Amino acid sequence: MGTVASRDLRNHTADVLRRVAEGERVAVTVHGEVVAEIAPPTDRRAAFLRKDELMALIEKRQADSGLRDDLEALAGDTTDDLGPIG
Repeated sequence: MGTVASRDLRNHTADVLRRVAEGERVAVTVHGEVVAEIAPPTDRRAAFLRKDELMALIEKRQADSGLRDDLEALAGDTTDDLGPIG
């Protein structure tokens, strides 16, 4: 990833955008600190999954089946018994 100072971005916008159009990600800095990134657009279609792909992903990353029992043992069904806060 390249970097460009905010002043250089202002003065050379077309050059920076040309770099981005060619696929480079560019970090914009102010006083040496990165404050933003400019990146080429992504293919929005790639962000969508078919239903079968989504279901496979959910099943693969599903929480531990015993988690619900553990949480119930720790907190119960409600928090009413905790009383007022403060």
